[in-house]
Amino acid sequence: MDSGLLSTLAALAGTVVGALSSLGSNWMTSRAQARAQRLAEERAKREDIYGRYMDVLARLYAAALNSAGEVDYTMLTEAYALSGRISLRASDAVVAAGDKALRFVVDLAIGQRRSPEAMRALMDDAEANVIGAFARACREELTALH
Repeated sequence: MDSGLLSTLAALAGTVVGALSSLGSNWMTSRAQARAQRLAEERAKREDIYGRYMDVLARLYAAALNSAGEVDYTMLTEAYALSGRISLRASDAVVAAGDKALRFVVDLAIGQRRSPEAMRALMDDAEANVIGAFARACREELTALH
């Protein structure tokens, strides 16, 4: 074989290999960026839903402390709707913490009216910090989501 032809074929082969390497690298980079973007969007959606759920739970909790067997059904409906949306996206731990928080708040609302001392005692009761427990479960899940 002619040495000129051999060197031309070698140059062409090198160019093809270089082009394929560049295409492969660009494709892999694009996939990684797209995945990172999807995860960032998913994290933002979850943060929004979790935050809104905690806001509704906090309002229900405050209303429950001040009520005597009354439940704000508008807020309760919103809480259940958000709980359902959380169930679509969240881990089992987050769903369980959210359900426990909602049950606790509803039980609090349908119970007896509390004195200021009893309300203050609830602040020191770790079991009564259901919104904080939900927030911790959310934080663990969001930290693991990457």
